[in-house]
Amino acid sequence: MNLKELRLYHFKNHSNITLQFADKVNAIIGNNGVGKTNILDAVYYLANTKSYFNHLDNQLIQFGETECSIMGIYSDENQNTDIQIAFGENRKKTVKKNQKAFPRLLDYIGQVSAVFITPYDISLVFEGSEERRRFIDYTISQLDKTYLNQLIEYRKVIEQRNSFLKSLDGKDADPILMESFSFKLIPLSNSIFQKRTEFIEKFNPYFNESYRKLCGDLNQEILKIEYVSPLNSDSIEKILLNNHKIDCISGRTNNGIHKDDLNIEINGLPLKKFGSQGQIKSSVIALKLAQYQYLNQLSGKKPWLLLDDIFEKIDETRSQQLMKMVCGDEFGQIFVSDTHAQRVKDHFDSQGVEVNYYILE
Repeated sequence: MNLKELRLYHFKNHSNITLQFADKVNAIIGNNGVGKTNILDAVYYLANTKSYFNHLDNQLIQFGETECSIMGIYSDENQNTDIQIAFGENRKKTVKKNQKAFPRLLDYIGQVSAVFITPYDISLVFEGSEERRRFIDYTISQLDKTYLNQLIEYRKVIEQRNSFLKSLDGKDADPILMESFSFKLIPLSNSIFQKRTEFIEKFNPYFNESYRKLCGDLNQEILKIEYVSPLNSDSIEKILLNNHKIDCISGRTNNGIHKDDLNIEINGLPLKKFGSQGQIKSSVIALKLAQYQYLNQLSGKKPWLLLDDIFEKIDETRSQQLMKMVCGDEFGQIFVSDTHAQRVKDHFDSQGVEVNYYILE
């Protein structure tokens, strides 16, 4: 599944731009600040109907404008498909495939996938649990629409429960009303927890294999993701019951699967505390490469791989190993941004892969 053409209208700093892409490697070259990463983010948006960096669509509209659109043409089994996404300050977001609108944005998710590797991914190690939950939820949702719908429903119920708890102003809640929330939360929590548990079990081998290939076949370090959830030790019924008083006092739901986290370990020790700078960078890249392989294997479709200024952040040895991996048959179309065309050329020439360049000024 290859993206043939991308057209942006008032997206971030791009007023009106059209790019034609090659089937393997496409390099977006230019100085800092000209919008290289924004083009990669637009490709990601085309796959996911949201930005990798900005949670609010209004922040994506070019300054001084009121509407924005992203359009793309991709080929799938020799058939071209046209995708159009449009939104604005006073316009509801719409997604159209071959001119036909999807009733819900959720119906589009999973048709095309993208994996983004960027220097900001270091947040997966050092930032809070929300970043790591987003990683696991995105990966599962690309393959499981039921999971995505359950996740959205769970967040909706938690929001309603929190609104009710806040209205109590610290007073105790009516048990019957609280039970109505629990009635919805319990089956959703159990299902989401089970699917996350199964995902981690399947994902860890992909993670280790990607790290081994990135760092060299002789590397003996063992990486592991541990799923941290209150449901590992208690039932959701017991968790809600035990937290009843503190939830009422604080005005929010203090425990549940919305607090789940991932511990990334290297040789049985927390990567965040004991990993070297090189190990941490390599682990984060391996995590994303494993995500790519996982999505590819289970969906049968090769995601678009987006590499943002990757050669400035890792050493030459790992750069060459990365090129050896992504230039192989297991990977499909690649989009890379860099400030130097020659650096990109040198890396891909070493693998005998031709690069399509687009220079931004």
